[in-house]
Amino acid sequence: MKNIIKILLLLLVSISFSSCDEAEELLDVKFNSELSADLNVVVPAEGLRKSAEMMATGFSAQATINPRADANIEKYIDKIKSLNVEGVTARVLSISAPVEIITGNIIVTDGSRVASWEINNFDVIVGASHTLDNSSGQWDRVNQILGGKKSFTARIEGTVDRSDVSFIIRITIKARGVANPF
Repeated sequence: MKNIIKILLLLLVSISFSSCDEAEELLDVKFNSELSADLNVVVPAEGLRKSAEMMATGFSAQATINPRADANIEKYIDKIKSLNVEGVTARVLSISAPVEIITGNIIVTDGSRVASWEINNFDVIVGASHTLDNSSGQWDRVNQILGGKKSFTARIEGTVDRSDVSFIIRITIKARGVANPF
């Protein structure tokens, strides 16, 4: 009877751990991370404009995102197997006066890889947000950037319908990570 129990136990253990990969996956830790940067846009005064059809006023702002600022990424930095984007958004935090982004681009880059989204005819209103989708594989490039585990840049540039205005837009990247701490 003891031998039958031992054999069944060995059979159960061998089935449970039929491959090293499956055994290793049992030890994986899954975690959520949220990386963000506040882009402080300042459009200087250029005099009064007579109509929206006149040349729009250009702007540009950028900020650095350090993945290690996220506690989970820092905790598992050398053990991370993957970081995968689950969402990217741009949200208006503040404005000094009503303004519209006539043409614009939001860019995430590490210098060699670039993910870019167009934002056109966007009313800059506190709390307004814009989902930055994966329609052209942008999330795949952000995944590659995150895989480098190094600081990277978020940038916004374009034209607005007025001068002498400032606003802050927060770029947020939500990612799901997998690490194996063992």
